[in-house]
Amino acid sequence: MERDVRQKGHKRIHKKKRRNRLFTVGVVAVLFGCAGVGAYFYHDYSSRVYSNCVVELGGEVKASDFLKNPAKDAAFTSDTVIITDYVGTYDVGIVSGPYTYKCKLEVTDTTAPELKVKSLTRTKEEIPGAKDFVEEVSDASGDVTVYFKNAISFDNYGKIPVVIVAEDASGNKTEADATLNLVEEYDITPPVIEGQLDKVVYVGKSASFKSGVTVTDNVDTDIEVQVDSSHVDLNTPGEYTVIYTAEDSMGNMDLVEGKITVIEQLYTEEQVYALADEILANIIKPDMSDYDKAHAIYVWIQGNIGYSESEDRDDWLKGAYDGLTNRHGDCYNYFAVGKALLTRAGIKNEDIEIIPTATRHHFWSVIDCGEGWRHFDCTPRHDKTFKGFYITDEDLMAYSNQHYRSHNYDREKYTYFN
Repeated sequence: MERDVRQKGHKRIHKKKRRNRLFTVGVVAVLFGCAGVGAYFYHDYSSRVYSNCVVELGGEVKASDFLKNPAKDAAFTSDTVIITDYVGTYDVGIVSGPYTYKCKLEVTDTTAPELKVKSLTRTKEEIPGAKDFVEEVSDASGDVTVYFKNAISFDNYGKIPVVIVAEDASGNKTEADATLNLVEEYDITPPVIEGQLDKVVYVGKSASFKSGVTVTDNVDTDIEVQVDSSHVDLNTPGEYTVIYTAEDSMGNMDLVEGKITVIEQLYTEEQVYALADEILANIIKPDMSDYDKAHAIYVWIQGNIGYSESEDRDDWLKGAYDGLTNRHGDCYNYFAVGKALLTRAGIKNEDIEIIPTATRHHFWSVIDCGEGWRHFDCTPRHDKTFKGFYITDEDLMAYSNQHYRSHNYDREKYTYFN
């Protein structure tokens, strides 16, 4: 019995040892599991992400911006709210692969406001504040304070320089210079827009809408003409209306309309200038002055282009090409040939046109050889005494008045002699 007991006792001891081993394995497993969880949440990730990411106020930020390897996928945790509209430091969570990282997003404001100012004319009874000089001001913060940089004295009349400051909530500043014109009485006279409002443009080319357009005012000297060309389609032939406006510092405004004619280009400048260069090579010498070059061109046109009726209008390249190849044409062809030759000879020239009537139209040029503008009209006239080369405006107007207003041009449109 005792053996049996011993034997039974021996068996009980063996089972107890197995329980101890199972307990030990379980504890070890739990410990390793805890260590794994700890590694998941608390591993060293300094080599994988930037702990702090800086973005400018109002800017955009992506989860991948925090990764040192931007090729890996990343996303913000569901509880992360990205706001860059306010300066500050915010907690963000980044998920990339099996890992979740805790980082910081720092929103800073280092950009100064954008500021555009205008000059003003006022009386002493209506002294403007700093904001009155502002045309446009903007900042990402939406919070801008506008003020004068220096104190202003309003004791004397005349133009007073002022400096306008725009400062945002972060202390970033932008300064702009303006002028206050202090007058005794209000200005009620609007500015006047003049010049070449009507233009011809080739399809697909750019248009210089303000070229040849001027604005004058009885008080202000720095008014810029504004152009509304929103309805012009430079890719489609046709006639389009352009609106020109100008406003002085007192709010007086002038508004006029111009006509933009968009046409197909039949000949290129290269084609026309090649024809012009062939002629200039035979009539222009290296030692000639601009005056002598212009005179040689005038003589050549008079002696080599015959007069005939033509349908060429508006397209000066076609007018010049037809005149240079056919060697005849009307006043528009004479003008266009002259324009091509003068331009290639390096002589400053501009177009001019008579005020048209039901029975009359005429074109010519003005040139500047260093002594101011002079008229340049190569078209032959019935009056054989007329020579249209290098004529002063006074002399041409005297001739025009004696010959049924033959050169009656719009002085508000062409301001070369005003």
